[in-house]
Amino acid sequence: TGKPDQKDLSENLAATQGLAHMIMECNKLFEVPHEMITQSRNSYVDAEVHSPTLDELGKQVDEEGGNYQMYLETLMQNLQKEAKEKFKGWVTCSSVENTELAYKKVGDGNPLRLWKASVEVEAPPSVVLHRVLRERHLWDDDFLPWKVVESLDKQTEVYQYVLNSMAPHPVRDFVVLRTWRTDLPKGMCMLVAISVEHEEAPLMGAVRAIVMDSQYLIEPCGSGKARLTHICRIDLKGHSPEWYNKGFGHLCAAEVARIRNSFQPLIAEGPETKI
Repeated sequence: TGKPDQKDLSENLAATQGLAHMIMECNKLFEVPHEMITQSRNSYVDAEVHSPTLDELGKQVDEEGGNYQMYLETLMQNLQKEAKEKFKGWVTCSSVENTELAYKKVGDGNPLRLWKASVEVEAPPSVVLHRVLRERHLWDDDFLPWKVVESLDKQTEVYQYVLNSMAPHPVRDFVVLRTWRTDLPKGMCMLVAISVEHEEAPLMGAVRAIVMDSQYLIEPCGSGKARLTHICRIDLKGHSPEWYNKGFGHLCAAEVARIRNSFQPLIAEGPETKI
């Protein structure tokens, strides 16, 4: 007759109920055994990347009497230089949601790639910068508590925030030194951030992740629009280098897409008029 018999219906119902149960109990289902964590802890700590203090950041500047302000200024100058040279030397990847994705290997001994995701946004650069800087809750559903640990000047701060994760991955805590500019040539805006250690920022999550590099370049591109480029290199703690190579870049592309989508224009109801 072409109709499923009772046995087929029963098996289909059982499979559906089994899947529903797995979804409901996903946090328990994907737990990592404590014994496995214990076995891997020592080797992971040996390879850990540590965040510098503000003073240690300053010592990384070649000039005598270097400080963290000079370090941040160097990051911003390098980003402007790359943008002026149209980001040469990046390897382009396929991406979705009308985003552009590329990566570049960094020769510092750490296997993690530097990723670059770009998208056009229906808002001017200063508004996009504010959305990234102060309104993460509008585009990131995993965004949890945050605080400004220390304001160093009007455009520089030590900032702490927490991002939720699906089990078995832990809730991740970030402490970053970040600075931003809105007075750059050609109407550009910029935000750069890097992880630091700070005595007034105790762990708020389960694991402290490391932002090795995070740079947002926001350029005007006509008609009130902006081109948002995010350059990102983060050790989330708990993933293999292979996962970073295959998956992390697509998370970066999805992030800039969510920022863009948070500016989606309101759809006016009613018939169109000529007024």
